[in-house]
Amino acid sequence: MEQVNQWLWAKKSDKNGELQWLPLKNHLEDTRCVMALLWEHWLSDGVKEYLSRSIEGSNDDSLEEAKKLCMFLGAAHDLGKATPIFQVKKSFRPQDDLDYFMISQLEKAGFTGIEKFAASKKENIWHNESGQYLLGKYGVNFCLANIVGSHHGRPISRHTADHNSSYTSSYYQEEDPSKEIHKYWEKTQEDIIQWALKESGYPSPQDLPLVSQPGQALLAGLLIMADWITSNEAYFPLINIYQGRVSQTRLQDGFTKWQYNKRQAWQPRDYFQGIYHERFDFIDYPKEEQEKISRAIDLIEKPGIVILEAPMGMGKTETALVAVEQLAKKTGRTGMFFALPTQATSNGIFSRVKKWLSQAEDSKSVRLMHGKAALNEEFANLPKSSNIHEDDEISVNEWFTGRKLRILDDFIVGTVDQVLLAALKQKHLMLRHLGLANKVLVIDEVHAYDAYMNTYLYQALKWMGAYGVPVVILSATLPIQKRNELLKSYMVGAGYKFRHLEKPKNFQSNEAYPLLTYHDGKQIKQLDDFNQVAGKNFEIIKKSKEESQDLVGLIQDLGSDGGIIGVVVNTVKKAQKFAKDCMEAFGEENVDLLHSSFIATDRYAKEKNLLDTIGKEGDRPKFKVVIGTQVIEQSLDIDFDLLVSDLAPMDLILQRMGRLHRHLRQDRPEKLKEPKVYILNCGGFDFDMPSTYVYDPYLLFRTEYFLKDQINLPNDISHLVQEVYGDKDLEIQGEDYTRYLNYQEKSLTNRKKKELKAKAYRIDSPKTNKISEDKNLSEWIENSNKESEKSEIKAYAQVRDSQDTVEVIALKKGENGYEFFDKKMKLDPRDNKMAMEMAKRTIRLPAASYYGHGVDQLIQFLEDYYQENLRDWDQQDWLKGSLGLVFDENNEFKLFDKILKYDRKYGLTIEKEEEDE
Repeated sequence: MEQVNQWLWAKKSDKNGELQWLPLKNHLEDTRCVMALLWEHWLSDGVKEYLSRSIEGSNDDSLEEAKKLCMFLGAAHDLGKATPIFQVKKSFRPQDDLDYFMISQLEKAGFTGIEKFAASKKENIWHNESGQYLLGKYGVNFCLANIVGSHHGRPISRHTADHNSSYTSSYYQEEDPSKEIHKYWEKTQEDIIQWALKESGYPSPQDLPLVSQPGQALLAGLLIMADWITSNEAYFPLINIYQGRVSQTRLQDGFTKWQYNKRQAWQPRDYFQGIYHERFDFIDYPKEEQEKISRAIDLIEKPGIVILEAPMGMGKTETALVAVEQLAKKTGRTGMFFALPTQATSNGIFSRVKKWLSQAEDSKSVRLMHGKAALNEEFANLPKSSNIHEDDEISVNEWFTGRKLRILDDFIVGTVDQVLLAALKQKHLMLRHLGLANKVLVIDEVHAYDAYMNTYLYQALKWMGAYGVPVVILSATLPIQKRNELLKSYMVGAGYKFRHLEKPKNFQSNEAYPLLTYHDGKQIKQLDDFNQVAGKNFEIIKKSKEESQDLVGLIQDLGSDGGIIGVVVNTVKKAQKFAKDCMEAFGEENVDLLHSSFIATDRYAKEKNLLDTIGKEGDRPKFKVVIGTQVIEQSLDIDFDLLVSDLAPMDLILQRMGRLHRHLRQDRPEKLKEPKVYILNCGGFDFDMPSTYVYDPYLLFRTEYFLKDQINLPNDISHLVQEVYGDKDLEIQGEDYTRYLNYQEKSLTNRKKKELKAKAYRIDSPKTNKISEDKNLSEWIENSNKESEKSEIKAYAQVRDSQDTVEVIALKKGENGYEFFDKKMKLDPRDNKMAMEMAKRTIRLPAASYYGHGVDQLIQFLEDYYQENLRDWDQQDWLKGSLGLVFDENNEFKLFDKILKYDRKYGLTIEKEEEDE
């Protein structure tokens, strides 16, 4: 490295009174070598192969070519620091002695006049922008120069870099090219480029290849990762300013320390007889469906996306985990992201994934990734990889704890938001893409995502297709149109012409159930050859709006001999009213209420109580009324003797029915021996108004029309869903038909509005059809959503159109401070254990609580409230970044023109709200 000027600095600091620095040449060498080591020891074989194919004119030697490119980018990434405008920057915490020493050394090293330059006011230019401009000036193609410009997380446009070139003195100290100092800076910069080329195996800039746009995104992500590792002083420390050389073992020591925080790479196995029993000790032999699905996946030669539609109880999760191992082996992936719709469902799957991983041959790291992940006891109790014992097979990588680094960990269970964010214009997006590209992606309960979320999901799938990431989609069932759109999005991203692909004969109408849809290269296939089961018949009794008013009377009649009666309604307000009526009629001890407007700790306690009483092994009472909202239909393994449900879209009614006669029991009351479902507000297409705020009236209309008097599960599931979500005309006339057409038009308009709104900050489709300098990252996240970059709360609010996306920690006023609703004690946020308990007390604010104000206004109000009342939380990791509300002694809080009141029996209520809000 002798040709690189030894007095240019990359980092400087005053550490406990010791003046320290790191020469630029050493930081560039560190990053060059770490890029190579990440290629060898961290990047999956699948991503390596993809990057090699991303190079223009790729051939059998392209794997080595891609590695060389990584090394060049690492060696050149901070070229912009070799400019006078950077070298005269003051220390982060002003240290006049240190700054003066560095400038005086530069003066002695031949940068004459740098001290005078430092005293003058010059146009500041970010060093990543300088690097992009200088590389382009010296002949490096724009694809690679743009990657260097992107290494702080935001790509730089060609216009910005070219515009900065007008500030000549910022690059060369003097405007006049004939001045010696101008030439000296030019030579200094050229020396770095020549060294970077030589060390990476390139004779000249013209020998550097072009790279596809998706390939650039992954290389930029890898460069950011390498730069962050080499900038971490725990691994690559600064040296004393009077010390000119770093340790000869610096690279080995630094990377070894980083690797010490990592588990070894996963080694998945090919499918083998007995894999189900070996991975899941509770499965002696797989079910017929599981066996056939796994064997079909085993035969795929060029895998991509796999869509599995199957009923509850078939073992979809276990089948998916076996598929993950199969696809990881076929495509060279080293991890998995398992995405679910909610934090609660993520928590439920986490323990199953953890157990699955423990059955594999080698040790691995697993992470739970959502807003309250650290509060999950199983996750929190996992050992940290930096302090592990030989017998600890599952751990947590400590290095991957930052908000933007967690996605890089090997095995992750989290909410689907993390996948949707892969399509949101946001700083450091390339890190998220890199993290996903290394893995197999599983997306569960896809039927739960609306048009707004789907706009992000479809785009994210295009990028996964471009990278060749294996994707497993799971759902109880899907409308054919949505199933095909998921498949199409992925395959278009992968570069296929979807219309011209070979498809099964009944591809556009297949209602088989279960159903496996997948592709093998250009050929789309479906597996529906499963043995037909007898299923179970459910009687459906429809109750009109008028007949639905006396819920207590209905329960008194049907529950006269006892039984567990489940009531699922569409709004929290209605659930609270019904619960109050039922408690008055049957006694508080015989009524349970569960909905989303409870503080998380209260809700978890209620869920546990339900599992302990009406779960599979529960101590079942003689009589109980369980009233709830949609949360009951999500992942709770509970069993009702009778179900009463509000009219809802067909797929959700079927989901709710999955909680009726769920387990084999001989002790059900005589009246309730056969499964019966009472559907409220179903008759004459006269829906109750609150339900139409929650669900599309068009879907409610079609559901009521196609709802039969008897439904067989699972055999009727797919057909009923296809009828409701299809475009089959309804045989109705008169006012009903007019109303239906009106609902249909409004539904289409609202869906288009949602899609248009989502597209505002959604990234464009990957540019895979041609490799050229015009296909680059420069405008990839242009006009990004700056608000979503500030916190996870704001990012999640952007990719979900739901109003209930803002979560707060809810406490109440106590003596000399605040306390819990469920415990009377003074809280000290400085205490680690107490802060963790505080962080568990979260609640989502419903739309009614800020009706008439936008979610942005709500977040602004909460942030202002935080600054005025909760700023001491900034010092506590458990609380930092959270929003909070402290209710008064009466359990009330005034939010805009609403009074929020919390009651542990009924949950959060909102007063002063308008009718039907």
